[in-house]
Amino acid sequence: MKIIEAKNIEYAYPDKTMGIKNFTLNIEEYERVVLLGSNGCGKSTLLKIFAGLIKPTSGNIKIFEKDITKGNYLYFRKNIGFLFQNPDDFLFNPTVEDELLYTPMQLGISNKEAKALISKNANYFGIKKLYEKPPFRLSGGEKKRVALACVLQLNPKLLILDEPTSNIDGKTRKRILEFLDEYKGTMIVSTHEIDFVKKISNKVVLLSPKKDVLKVGGIELLEDTKYLEIAEII
Repeated sequence: MKIIEAKNIEYAYPDKTMGIKNFTLNIEEYERVVLLGSNGCGKSTLLKIFAGLIKPTSGNIKIFEKDITKGNYLYFRKNIGFLFQNPDDFLFNPTVEDELLYTPMQLGISNKEAKALISKNANYFGIKKLYEKPPFRLSGGEKKRVALACVLQLNPKLLILDEPTSNIDGKTRKRILEFLDEYKGTMIVSTHEIDFVKKISNKVVLLSPKKDVLKVGGIELLEDTKYLEIAEII
């Protein structure tokens, strides 16, 4: 099954600045794909397109072999977990427990079933002790762990992570890496950390103008990984 089929994707920001140009990529089920590139190269925009959160300005994309339409929105929501680079863009409920319960209950799961559902991830990420705290009072690492636990509630078939190891402590980084190593579904991760790539991926998509391909430090040293130079970044 093709999880992502993107052909000739382009995206222009509201100020008409072109962010993505002539981008084509297929992602198969169970692939572990890293989008590698410098800050500001369009990684976050691509991830939002892959999650169905925004539509490309032009080009074609299918997710789970489905078009991005209102009729498919609920299916995408149940099967895609999206971790924003900044957890503050995601966390908005009064307490951590409310955050964990939000998505299951929005999808019609009973309060009793939802509480049982969130317990496993809360234990895994060590956040049960934070249940009564408001998210805005958490540390950066705690926020990241809460946000990741939230997006995993329904065991999504596709996990999309935007810079999952940025601005966190070493303990949280290690825990996230352990989780990603264990995760069995299809995964797309954006990062600019070269050392992060080899640990979790079996395919890397390099986002860089041709003249800058060799400037992405150390890329030639990463063996056993497939690199695709496929996007023209403006």
